[in-house]
Amino acid sequence: PISSEGERRRRGEQLEVWTGAQGRRAIMASATPMSGGGSAPEVKNEPKDGAQVKVEPSGIQKLIQEKAAAQAQTSYKQPARRRGNVVRPSQLTGTLDALKSRIEVDKYDVEAWETLLGQLKPPSGAGRQADIRGRASSDTLRQVYGDFLEVFPTSSAGWRGILELESSEGEQQRVNEGFGQSLLRIKSLDLWRVYIKHVRATNRSDTPDGSNAIKQAYEFTLDHLGTDINSGPLWMEYLFFLQNSNAGVLFGESAAGNEESAKLVAIRRAFQRAVTIPTHSLEALWREYDKFENGVNRQLAKQIINDLQGQYSTSRTIYRELKKKWEGIKGGALATPPGKSHGQYKQQKLWISLIAFERSNPLKLEKESLGVRVELVYNQCLLCLYHFPEIWYEYATWHASAGDKERASEVFKRATEALPSCTILSFAAADFEAAQDKIEEAKKIYEDLLVRVADLEPQTQGQIWIQYMRFLRRTEGASSSRKLFLRARKSEGHSHHIYSTSALLEWQNGKDMKVAKNIFELGLKSFLKETEYVLDYAGFLVSQGDISNARILYERALTVAQGEGARTIWNEFLKFEYQCGDLQSTLALEKRRKEALEELDDVDPDELLKRPGYSIGLLLLRYSVNGMLPCSEKTLGHLQAVKVDEAFYGLPKLASEPESPRTEQPREVIKTEGGQPSNTLPSALSNLLDKLPPRNRLNGPLPSAAEVDSVLQVISSLDFKLLREEEGIPSGGGGASKRKREGVREDRVRDVYRMRQMERARRGR
Repeated sequence: PISSEGERRRRGEQLEVWTGAQGRRAIMASATPMSGGGSAPEVKNEPKDGAQVKVEPSGIQKLIQEKAAAQAQTSYKQPARRRGNVVRPSQLTGTLDALKSRIEVDKYDVEAWETLLGQLKPPSGAGRQADIRGRASSDTLRQVYGDFLEVFPTSSAGWRGILELESSEGEQQRVNEGFGQSLLRIKSLDLWRVYIKHVRATNRSDTPDGSNAIKQAYEFTLDHLGTDINSGPLWMEYLFFLQNSNAGVLFGESAAGNEESAKLVAIRRAFQRAVTIPTHSLEALWREYDKFENGVNRQLAKQIINDLQGQYSTSRTIYRELKKKWEGIKGGALATPPGKSHGQYKQQKLWISLIAFERSNPLKLEKESLGVRVELVYNQCLLCLYHFPEIWYEYATWHASAGDKERASEVFKRATEALPSCTILSFAAADFEAAQDKIEEAKKIYEDLLVRVADLEPQTQGQIWIQYMRFLRRTEGASSSRKLFLRARKSEGHSHHIYSTSALLEWQNGKDMKVAKNIFELGLKSFLKETEYVLDYAGFLVSQGDISNARILYERALTVAQGEGARTIWNEFLKFEYQCGDLQSTLALEKRRKEALEELDDVDPDELLKRPGYSIGLLLLRYSVNGMLPCSEKTLGHLQAVKVDEAFYGLPKLASEPESPRTEQPREVIKTEGGQPSNTLPSALSNLLDKLPPRNRLNGPLPSAAEVDSVLQVISSLDFKLLREEEGIPSGGGGASKRKREGVREDRVRDVYRMRQMERARRGR
């Protein structure tokens, strides 16, 4: 089980990061935004999902400029080496320039970024001096990492690189700020190991303060990542630290003479946590624990080990299943928008399967401990699927269903920051806050959207105004909704949807027909040419029984409509007359529509009359009611075959496509063995064909006439009498009992292929 102290640090408002010998160096809030202050890289809002944005990575530009300047001072006899090949400075500069160009075209070019960062990595050995790292300034490298983290804010490799750079430069303040921005958002063992390494490097283990700082850094890390399947080495490292620590220094706060006892309890507690977590090092940890207990007290060891054996066995069983779930998952993959990299959706399926497995609680944990495991796997999933809104929403709703409303609100906030152009998450976040009676917080979400509404797509802009109006109508009433409508009218580039939405809200909630109609008429001043708006208004008038004004509206729209919009208005006008007009007005409108379409399509009237389905298509529309057609399915199949498809009316698809008229191919004449043509089939085949169902009763693909003729030719050429004799079957019958007496096997296969082979063998003799 997770210790209460560790759980407090995980869920508390403030989490303490131990980074100095004097104790607390920085206080990090659990909701610290990724784009924090200081001089560390600022993670800015992402652009629209899927959009390729041309960026100017200034850090890369500086790097290229510095490399170009270094060429003049670099001797030709001092080349950088890569895998035994000489790389000249000019070649290296050209490579960086090519990488910059690729990133400008597509900032999510993962290969270009990885190649660049691979050349920026510090050398692992003294004999390999990095050609870029050795000559590029710290400010330039810092800017390059900043550019990278703007694009990939969840990359543990990027954060690890910038933190190692700041640490090597002795910038402790920047290191602390970087950890504060990244640790609680990026649950990656690689990054958190850098944190532990930093704490150990800045604290002396032979002093009480330093030793406790290291111990609490380990505990802080294990509280967050101790349930990771790869956390086994981290547990080993922590246990090694405890076992080799000076009890008097590390546990000096205990009562005098109890330091060793306190150390023993701490080691046992750590072991007992570690051996109940499914990790790759589970069996090794169990062996070490067994060795530890037997080294302390062999008599008590057996009882203690037996008490924990059941939990260990369960963890070992679950580990096998968990290992299979992790197979194929690329935990270190850079997060790109959907469709940007190969295999993303396969990775999504693997992550979803892993999350579902963890949520099923195979270890039968308590609610609190289960929450730690599930939250970790969600966080690790989002490091790779950062741009997938469905993962964010599922993560937030999981917290809400678990009763942790505050954490759900935090996840929604992170989701809207991660995907600012995905307004559906913002709408869901506002509804979630409103459901908690936090109306002001919900309004703030909408207002934040309106601040940057001009940067979004036109359709999305309209959605924001519409959803906000509906929200205010539900929560604050008509007055607030009307005030927002006035703001929307004055906004630049507003669409006609805000008029139709506001009008319908007035009618549906207040039954105020006059106000609704006035809003629609107000919108006509700007959007009479918008076909969709005209149809919305016409539908509203018809629903209120205002037939005369609806007819006038259609006539007004036809005076300004053009192209496809005019065609749609004519079609809907005719449908309206079929439902609401009399026969004379309907016939007159059909004639007007025909003349208008002839002019619109520039079609000769005589040519139009040659189309077989033009007129009858109107009849189908005239007499259809709620999708029910005035003809049988057989007639419908015929009309479909002759391509009756009036300009605005599509026939429904049948279960089986009707037979199209086609030219019959002459059948191949079946010949007898003597070469004479035979116009009649054998009586047996004729009887067989008579028993087969009609062709129009069959579903699925049908054989061609040539294929049928080929089979019939093979069958008709067989000598059945001879075949029966060779099989040992008398021609006079005798039944199954006689064949059985003569030793003839009844299960012998008699297919067409075998018959043909036997016939060829007979002719060969």
